[in-house]
Amino acid sequence: MVLFTGRMSYQKGADMLVNAIPEILNNRWDTRFVFIGDGGMRQYCEQCASQRGVLDACRFLGRVSDETLSDCMNACDIACVPSRNEPFGIVVLEAWDAAKPVIATDAVHLIDNFSNGILGYKNPESIAWCVNYSMGDLEATKKMGRNGKKLVETTYNWDRIADDTVKVYRRLDE
Repeated sequence: MVLFTGRMSYQKGADMLVNAIPEILNNRWDTRFVFIGDGGMRQYCEQCASQRGVLDACRFLGRVSDETLSDCMNACDIACVPSRNEPFGIVVLEAWDAAKPVIATDAVHLIDNFSNGILGYKNPESIAWCVNYSMGDLEATKKMGRNGKKLVETTYNWDRIADDTVKVYRRLDE
């Protein structure tokens, strides 16, 4: 299962994932897609999925509880972050915390390509290629998720963030 979670807006790129689905299903007919989040593009994305004949492979859940979000993240094979502009991307850290690999566009700056996820370009063809590549080698994909988990544990944990913040304030005080 491929999971998108975030605001359904132009910036977040859910429409690019929807437009990539036909090509993904050509290679992996059994792939399913779950979209979590609301926003102005939700109805548009649902209509696109219907027009492309892939609505049966999609579930648009809207807003969900934290528990449901966690369950979906733990159940997915891949988290997809097809953003057009994503300076940081909390959803990337949430995916890594669940040891899930991330497929993202080159607008997401946290990904170390093929180490903890795969970076593609901001277009449906590239997103489809990334998903197909990942689904074709699930062992390598799982390893990317484990690498992301290690990064969250060592670099993006609250103790480390607090220590780094204290260091910044101490330097400012000098």
